[in-house]
Amino acid sequence: MMIQAYMLYFDTDTTKLKAEVIKMRNETSDELDRELKHHLVSDGYEFLDYSSEIAVIVDDRGFEKTLNPVFELTCEYGDTHRLAGRLIFVRNIENEDSVDVGSITYEDIFHFRTGMVIKLLGVTKEK
Repeated sequence: MMIQAYMLYFDTDTTKLKAEVIKMRNETSDELDRELKHHLVSDGYEFLDYSSEIAVIVDDRGFEKTLNPVFELTCEYGDTHRLAGRLIFVRNIENEDSVDVGSITYEDIFHFRTGMVIKLLGVTKEK
């Protein structure tokens, strides 16, 4: 089984903000974990609620890495967060006991592109 996600990142070669739709395997939680770490280029990650339906997944040590992009993202609740590294947007799927990761739709992506308040503030310092 595959899920579709929306990834925002800063391409250091072209010095431009990029976005792409990515597909990730999620037959097991271990497989999804490996896919997320691969796309985030990280060893770990954390979740942030962008809205009641959408979550942002980001490198949990993004601020510790050299020349990592730093974004300021305003969530639909109005709160603002600074996040470093690649950002992966997924759908929250509520179950009885937990919240799982689900696919982003093209309608969600259209909503992001037209309504998201995000700024690229710069990059983390060189060590």
